[in-house]
Amino acid sequence: MSRIFWDTMLFVYLTEGHTEFAPLVGDALEHSYRRGDTLLTSHLALGEVMAGGDLATREVARSTIVDMGFSFLPFDDKCVSTFSRLRSEMELKAPDSIHLSCAAAAGVDMFLTGDRQLLKRRLTVPGIQFIADFKIFTL
Repeated sequence: MSRIFWDTMLFVYLTEGHTEFAPLVGDALEHSYRRGDTLLTSHLALGEVMAGGDLATREVARSTIVDMGFSFLPFDDKCVSTFSRLRSEMELKAPDSIHLSCAAAAGVDMFLTGDRQLLKRRLTVPGIQFIADFKIFTL
């Protein structure tokens, strides 16, 4: 059993039925269910997913993520020093820094993403054991 953080695009791929990636994200989700993993994301990811569409579509997105079993991590005081280091020293974009700092503050085992730019950086973030491509579960 692990604590797994999902980056925004994984939800987008799944909820929008992306032809190539939705099945792979579904595999990652099923893998986590079988293992009994704790599924986490940030409130920012929820807001990003809900940003598109009308009110009804946004509420469906929210309830879908909750129904999948995700808990939402806050961006709070525990995140600030990691966020500032990621922005200033690593020069990451603010959204990536927020997601990573939320995950680090929660002490996650794995941060799953499909962000090629982020994965290429091979970051080490204290509080996160592994930053991995969501396709890892299909290997």
